[in-house]
Amino acid sequence: MKTNMTQGIFITGTGTEIGKTVIAGGLAASLKQAGMNVGVMKPISTGDTADAQFLKHAAQVDDERSSINPIYLRHPLAPSVAARMEGREIDVSCVETAFAALRQKYDFVIVEGVGGIAVPVQDDFLVVHLIKRLQLPILIVAEVGLGTLNHTLLTVAYARQFELQITGIVLNGLCPETAGLAEATNPAEIENLTGVPVIGVVPYEKQLDTAHPDVTFLAEFMNQHVAWQRLGIL
Repeated sequence: MKTNMTQGIFITGTGTEIGKTVIAGGLAASLKQAGMNVGVMKPISTGDTADAQFLKHAAQVDDERSSINPIYLRHPLAPSVAARMEGREIDVSCVETAFAALRQKYDFVIVEGVGGIAVPVQDDFLVVHLIKRLQLPILIVAEVGLGTLNHTLLTVAYARQFELQITGIVLNGLCPETAGLAEATNPAEIENLTGVPVIGVVPYEKQLDTAHPDVTFLAEFMNQHVAWQRLGIL
């Protein structure tokens, strides 16, 4: 099964701990369920490799961790800072090499970033520069509640400054029991202010708050809440 899009997408966020991994994994599981040969990648991880392991499980692939996550740094900090503390230089070319190999193997590759698009990878080389190197469109994951207008508009503006193709926005972490006016009005307001479609509002789901969720449930849950077809993938 082929796509009418480029061979992949880069999942970024308005910050850290936004839920990029569960959205990226949900997309992988959904595409896999639809019969697509899909690969995943977490080019750079800091602190642990949990995100890469989640993505590998969601996509049901057997790639080595070094292929999915070629750069791992021990400290949970911005990559440039974590690398400095370890006395290491980050070699972006190894990310490009691993990505090229995955593109040869899979019809579509989902790449999850580290933090937001302005996070420094090495000196003044930022995540946004990595996205440009990989030549991928982006999907932005943002929080659903109060404060997300500012964070989302800044992320969209910065992405446009670098001429990135923005395919959509997913608002993540909705808690229906405590949701208020901000949660109710933010999706339409974000679309109006950015011109970027909000393709989904995803509630918090305890069953997905684990390293190895049920992949069928993950796919079906995400399909309920995210209109993936608006990305032009399926």
